Amino acid sequence: MTLMVNREQSVVISLGELHVTKEPETLLVCYGIGSCIAFAAYDPATKVAGMAHFVLPDSTSGSRPKTLERFVDAGIPVMLDQMQAAGAMRSRTIFKIAGGAHMAVAKGFESRLNIGERNIEAARETMKSLGLRLRGEDVGGTHGRTVRLFAGTGALTISTVGGSSYEL
Repeated sequence: MTLMVNREQSVVISLGELHVTKEPETLLVCYGIGSCIAFAAYDPATKVAGMAHFVLPDSTSGSRPKTLERFVDAGIPVMLDQMQAAGAMRSRTIFKIAGGAHMAVAKGFESRLNIGERNIEAARETMKSLGLRLRGEDVGGTHGRTVRLFAGTGALTISTVGGSSYEL
């Protein structure tokens, strides 16, 4: 199956950003997802699509963050609220995640700084606490990913450097 979207319709979601759309021609893209989490959501009835590029798992450590969208635990509810405001219903929305890789870290810090694993766990726990379930995930490993969400169909594709592209 070939999925085509005009480049002009692409929305690149950078670190700590999220985007919600009702425009079926829109392609939401997260490039270079390493230890971060690409969180994708799609309501097939209203065709509301959203994707976030979460950087860190926990917004409660340290001082109060300026942008909740950087954090898995706080960003998921923010995105759900925006999707609901656009017409989506949580009960029929499909949720998928990708990323959470264990990227190269300085010797001796491997276990303490495994942000990828912590991000994965935060996504799963946050979804569970909200009474929602993930319908798909491509997480972990040691490779980065590019994640694309096609707003018109809800198709989520993942590609890796040197690897093929596939639909999750």
